[in-house]
Amino acid sequence: MLFQKVNSHSVRLLLINFTFWLFITLISATQLYVRFQDSYDGGWSNFVWRQSVVWVGWAVLTPFIFYLVKRIKNEHRLRSGLIHFGYAVGFTLVYSVILSVLSQIFFNPETPMLDFIKMNLTTSAAANLLVYLLIAAFSMLIIFYQKAKLGKERQLQLDLEVQSLEKQLLSAHLETLKAQIQPHFLFNSLHSIASLIRKNELTLATETIATLSELLRATLRNQEKNMISLEEEMELIAKYLAVEKIRFGDMLSIQVSIDEDAKNVPIPAFISQPIVENSFKHAFKTTDDASLKISAELSGSQLILLIEDNGSNLSGSWEQVTHAGMGIKNVRQRLSTVYGVSASFSLLESEKGNTIAKFEIPISPAFNE
Repeated sequence: MLFQKVNSHSVRLLLINFTFWLFITLISATQLYVRFQDSYDGGWSNFVWRQSVVWVGWAVLTPFIFYLVKRIKNEHRLRSGLIHFGYAVGFTLVYSVILSVLSQIFFNPETPMLDFIKMNLTTSAAANLLVYLLIAAFSMLIIFYQKAKLGKERQLQLDLEVQSLEKQLLSAHLETLKAQIQPHFLFNSLHSIASLIRKNELTLATETIATLSELLRATLRNQEKNMISLEEEMELIAKYLAVEKIRFGDMLSIQVSIDEDAKNVPIPAFISQPIVENSFKHAFKTTDDASLKISAELSGSQLILLIEDNGSNLSGSWEQVTHAGMGIKNVRQRLSTVYGVSASFSLLESEKGNTIAKFEIPISPAFNE
């Protein structure tokens, strides 16, 4: 594929080269025809023929000049200048020989070859040197353009590869953080089931196992996703709360209020689950009347998700969880990984002394599955 690309590019340059020299031939022939049409017979086509003999040598030599110029390294200007001067002299001699051979063949076979060479060197050496320098300068421009274009393509390819690697790394990091959470809530649920069995509450234990199995099935359906809608997140939370509702019974009051406009906002999967779990693990230990409120609404370009419980206040176990617990640390790491500084998580205390976990999440995430 690369060879075909290079070969196609070379053919295009050759076509441009010969088209250019054909154009020079036609211009030169037209000028001479206008100037000397009364002095020579044969018409314009005869002038075109004669000028094609004059310029065909440079048409043949141009690819070689381009190749040699491309091989010259421009690290030392003096050295490069001397090399170009040597090439200029060499190509001028070669062109004089080519022109002399063609002139003897097509125009005057009786004139000795050396006479043609002497005449060409004495009458047009300076012009031929100038032609070489113009070809060399144009070749440098083409080479510079090619290098710049190639560098830009390589940079673009490198940027795409870096972006791909960054996305893979981000995805892997999110998967790792999510994997920390999933076994955690599973172990807690199994612990609750074990507690029910020890209390000989077998009916509740059986019901909890069935509800837990539904939660695990829902979790497995979303395990490949790093981002899910808020509505999907709340469905998972509802199944988790169903497990806890069996354990707490009438002592647990749950209120969920999600604005319709907020339901389709994408958020990191399981981002709210550790906070809900911490309410049961830490906050509700000190109350016989557990209350959990979950609400979400849009505020400007952000989703505001609030999780409020009436358990222990911020000075108690929640503060301990904030500094030492895996759940909140995991939440903050995932928010930072996905949104950078655009998202935030904070703990507040309501006027009633309740603990409020507040998520502020951009509606347009930096990472989207």
